[in-house]
Amino acid sequence: MLKFGPEVFISIGLHVLIGGLLLVSMNFSSPVIPVHAPMPNFTPIEAVVVDAKTINDQLQRIEDKKQAERDKILQQQRDEQRRKEEAIKRKQEQERKRVAEVKRREQAKKEEEQRQQRELERRAAEERERKAQQKREAEQRAKQEAQRKEQERKEMERLMQEQLQAEQAELSLRARQRQQYVLTETQKYQAMIEARIIQNWYKDDSMIGKTCRIQIRLSSTGFVISVRSLGGDKNVCVSGEQAVRRAGEMPMSKDPSVYNELKDITFLFKL
Repeated sequence: MLKFGPEVFISIGLHVLIGGLLLVSMNFSSPVIPVHAPMPNFTPIEAVVVDAKTINDQLQRIEDKKQAERDKILQQQRDEQRRKEEAIKRKQEQERKRVAEVKRREQAKKEEEQRQQRELERRAAEERERKAQQKREAEQRAKQEAQRKEQERKEMERLMQEQLQAEQAELSLRARQRQQYVLTETQKYQAMIEARIIQNWYKDDSMIGKTCRIQIRLSSTGFVISVRSLGGDKNVCVSGEQAVRRAGEMPMSKDPSVYNELKDITFLFKL
């Protein structure tokens, strides 16, 4: 609904006033007076003649003013409409920006969550790889340690085997040396015992070609414990036993091994 200001009502009043003046001008500007009639006795009234152009100009000004008022009202309405539209646009733009900002924040949040998730996955992958590497290194160290221990064991076994062989060789050598020593000592003392017995054996020509085997048992000091004939010529056996008894205490080694070889000896008497 259009609203009119006081100027409009003033304009309407002026139009009514001008119309009235025109009517008055038309009725009283040219009065008809009879020729022979006497002039009435009245006071003359000044008539106001209104020029048509002036009226038109006045009307045009009024119309222009009215049009200006209408244009002003229309401009105000357009300005108001524009302000409303601009306000709506600003509100829509603000809403669009708000929605865009919300979406941007949601997208940024989503991207940040995705980045954090990727970072967690990357760290988890690195941790798994680190543990796998540690496991591989531990297994490698364990394998190397096992190989080292196996090599040490084999080396120890080799050294022990060599040492055992060396000890066995040493024992064998010592045994051979000992055996040789015992044999030599036995032979030496046996020869000394035989020499002692021969020195105390009395022989005669009747024993030529005859023999007698006599077993002699000695103590560790060389003392003759027993003498026994094992068979042979009687005379040779009797003279042999007498020779052993006359020899008395025999030469004897203090080495038990040599004594064991000499404690029971068999002497062959032969002429």
